[in-house]
Amino acid sequence: MTDISAAVSAALPLLEALFSLGVPGILLVLASIPALVVAVVFVLDYKHGRRVARVLEVYREDTQESLRVMTEKFESSLREMNRKHEEVAEYYRKNVTLVKNYERMTDALQTLVVNNTRAVEHLSTIVETRSKL
Repeated sequence: MTDISAAVSAALPLLEALFSLGVPGILLVLASIPALVVAVVFVLDYKHGRRVARVLEVYREDTQESLRVMTEKFESSLREMNRKHEEVAEYYRKNVTLVKNYERMTDALQTLVVNNTRAVEHLSTIVETRSKL
């Protein structure tokens, strides 16, 4: 019961003000309710717009952070691939040098075999001519 009496006592000054306005004042208050509704809608829309702007800003920051992390990982992978590529290129250069040295060695061995064969042929010719005498 005290709640009802407190509500009535709180509403009493408002009712007295309404009665003091008279019929034209009451009609004016009733006519201003749609304008009040429009004003409330504008305020709520403004608050919603601010909330959406904050959400977008946080989303942008998260996206930028994700892009930064992905870029760092990509650059790290690229450096690693570049390092491994350099290792493979060095391995290839060493193999080319090895093949060239092997080719020179085989040429030298071929010359040695040819010279040894000629020497043995010449020696066998000398031995044959001495044995005929």
